[in-house]
Amino acid sequence: MLRPLVLAALLSAHILMAPAQAETDVSDAIVTSGRLTDADFYRLATCGARPAGQCLGPALRWDKARLTVRLARGNDPIPPGFEARLMPSIRNAINEVNGVGAGIKLAFTRASNADITIRPTNLAEGSEMPDRPGFSGPGIMGVGYMTVWSDRTNAILEAVILISTTISETDLTSVMLEEVTQSLGFLHDIDNEAYEGVSILSQTSNETTQLTGQDATILRMHYPPKP
Repeated sequence: MLRPLVLAALLSAHILMAPAQAETDVSDAIVTSGRLTDADFYRLATCGARPAGQCLGPALRWDKARLTVRLARGNDPIPPGFEARLMPSIRNAINEVNGVGAGIKLAFTRASNADITIRPTNLAEGSEMPDRPGFSGPGIMGVGYMTVWSDRTNAILEAVILISTTISETDLTSVMLEEVTQSLGFLHDIDNEAYEGVSILSQTSNETTQLTGQDATILRMHYPPKP
């Protein structure tokens, strides 16, 4: 049985909706203060736990070391040149994930199926999203919207990232990297001034375009490098 977990990006913010709670607006951002230890930051990002606190949900991860990423054209009319705008941000996200030395690698494919599918959409921000397998889980559309489907063992089986055709050039690279990173199992943002402009998971900043520091560390913790 697949179950969706949904992340909708409202610029730098994400909204987390549980499958049976489409009417409940629950922010996935965890409020903390000061710099966290690597262990605390890892638990916050993967299961929503505050330091010394309880997890809000299970930690999800892919159970294979190599994932494919594709750009899929949907039924929505796409502005001329938009797909060409997306490609540099997709390649940046792939290169950043592959460059941290974790035990997971991404590869772009033009095949009709992939582990992570990126779809441009002209759905307006604030649109109520359907629970549609292979497209989205229930929630509210932002400039980016990510759904992962997992099984009973908490293994991620599929991810779909929707990117609004209204997204600004300024936000595109950061939002794409955030969505791709979160599709690997980092479902919770951090609301903490110490992480603004530092972490791709910062709720209040869209300045980060690289995976460095603790972002790189927790990716290696979630997917340990192979010997």
